[in-house]
Parts: sequence; C-alpha cells; structure tokens
Amino acid sequence: AFALQSFLHEMSVAAGRDHLSFLLDLLGESRWLVDGNRNALHTGRAAAVLKLAADKGGWGRRLPKGRGLGLAFYFSHAGHVAEVAEVSVDARKRIRVHKVTVAADVGPVINLSGAEAQCQGSVVDGLSAMAAQRLTHVRGRVVETNFDRYPLLRMSAAPSVDVHFVASDFAPTGLGEPALPPLAPAICNAVFAATGQRIRSLPIAEEGYSIV
Repeated sequence: AFALQSFLHEMSVAAGRDHLSFLLDLLGESRWLVDGNRNALHTGRAAAVLKLAADKGGWGRRLPKGRGLGLAFYFSHAGHVAEVAEVSVDARKRIRVHKVTVAADVGPVINLSGAEAQCQGSVVDGLSAMAAQRLTHVRGRVVETNFDRYPLLRMSAAPSVDVHFVASDFAPTGLGEPALPPLAPAICNAVFAATGQRIRSLPIAEEGYSIV
C-alpha cells in the first residue's frame, strides 16, 4: 500500500492533477476486476470511499504554510478503505498528525461502535509502525526485545480519527486490518503537500522524521 499509493501520488503531482481526480479517473467505470468475486477490487466501491473520505476530510481546502492534506486508498481483506490525513511539519521534521478521516465499505455494519473502534485502532497501529518500528538482527537474534526499543505511539501524539461507512448491500467483509494500509501513504502524501519533501522508506525515523 505504501509503495503503490505513494507512487500514484507522485504520478498525479507530475501530471499536475488533483490527486482525488487522478485516482477516480484511474479507477474508471464501476466494475469488479473479477466479476462477482468478493475478494477482488470493485472500482465503484473504491471510488465511493475515496469521495466520502475526501468530502468528510475537507479535501481541497486551503491550509496554512507547513500544513498539508494527503489521500490514499487500499483494498485488503475484501475491504475498500480510503483515508485523508491532515498534518503539519516543522523545521526539525517533527510531524503532528492532526486528524485522519477514514471512509470504508465493508458491507453492512451491525456493531457501529465496534467497527469505528477497529478503524481507530488501525490508524494508531499504523502510525506506530510507520513512525519508528523496525526489527534488526545480529547473529540471527532480534535486537529489539521489548517496547523500549520497539516504540508504540504515545497518547499525546494520537490524532483525532473520524470514521465513516458507506451504506452497502454487498456481503460483509473483514475490518480488522483494512484501515491500516492506507495510513502511511496518506500521511506521507500529506507531508509532501506541506513541505515538498518526499518520504520513500519506512519507518520514517530512518529519514529523520518523528511523530509528535
């Protein structure tokens, strides 16, 4: 998700296109990529969550210098999820994630509060992973043996997470994981919008960035 959605953003920037419009054109007409297969991407569902995330996240509005919006979509575990991240970046490469807007189509939602919590947890988990989590090995043994070396996101750095679901008649699908993959590209695309600097590897700590 990070490689694909980051590269698509680079393409839209190179083409001088609005990223939402670029992605919608790329998806084309509404269709299953494999007809009737719930484990295949449905372009209409992808377009719907992109539009919903953009609408609820205020896509296209003007922001002050040093602040930017990023958009990303991914299809995983049969779930279609798009996210808009709003971030600010200071001169010391410290990133503040102010808000993440999540839009998902996973079929009918029975337990709304549980579904929202799944998406909120995925955002926090994704932030932890993209920020500084990595495993290194010396002589076949993992060096990071506890959470002092494998840092989790602190409460003070957690963003506001706004979750929305498409009212869908498609068969219900997974929600434990699908909201995590779009998070890193959405944030890194927002960093580019704010600074003009492109992040191309994870965790972002390796490029001198931190989440605060």
